[in-house]
Amino acid sequence: MKDGYFHRVHRLSPTKFWINNPTTREVQLALEAGALGCTNNPSFSFKMLEHPEESARALELLKEAVQETSGDDEAAAAFQRKLVTPVAAAFRPLWERSRGADGWVSIQGDPVHEHDPQVIIREAHENGKVGPNINIKIPCTSAGLEAIKTLIPEGYAINATEIMSVSQGIALCEMYERVSGACGKRPPLWLSFIAGIYDEYLDTQVREKKIPIEACHLSRSRLREKSFTRTAKRHR
Repeated sequence: MKDGYFHRVHRLSPTKFWINNPTTREVQLALEAGALGCTNNPSFSFKMLEHPEESARALELLKEAVQETSGDDEAAAAFQRKLVTPVAAAFRPLWERSRGADGWVSIQGDPVHEHDPQVIIREAHENGKVGPNINIKIPCTSAGLEAIKTLIPEGYAINATEIMSVSQGIALCEMYERVSGACGKRPPLWLSFIAGIYDEYLDTQVREKKIPIEACHLSRSRLREKSFTRTAKRHR
């Protein structure tokens, strides 16, 4: 039995570790360490073009994507799929052994198009062709939710991202229940909470606009840290 940190956490708790935007080498290291999934963001393509171990291969794939498509947006999307394809293939045996419980790999489309549900849906259809263990990463914007409503009945696994609050996550789950109840399909759904990014946005707004408010009141993480510190002091 493997006894690395990831393996112990999986064995002793419901927590499952995923790796984000991995290089070819990092994929293998992650699987050996016990990672059970992978997510890829739009920045993945740039990372691979800039990475010293990946840039040559990535550039060749980019040239292929440009030759196979008729526009910049199509080429960028095709390039991302080419990069994610071997990642999905590496995780697929895990997906097959676990009967779909693990081994999923996310693809998120171009954020420029996050306002258009039809583009998100079209990208999802193309990204889903990469492999059976692909899940579609979609931001929880109004357009993203419209796209998710369409993709659930079509059976696409969804990784809903850019969730900034608990209420937003609850609204998504309630929508999922309504749609899946009506269509009879319940594809896998993940919720990716990124409250820390929202905290950074608030910090930037306060700083740039010189809003008279203490920074400690903006960040949930800072409030939790402050509360923990007070509690620790009381119990010394």
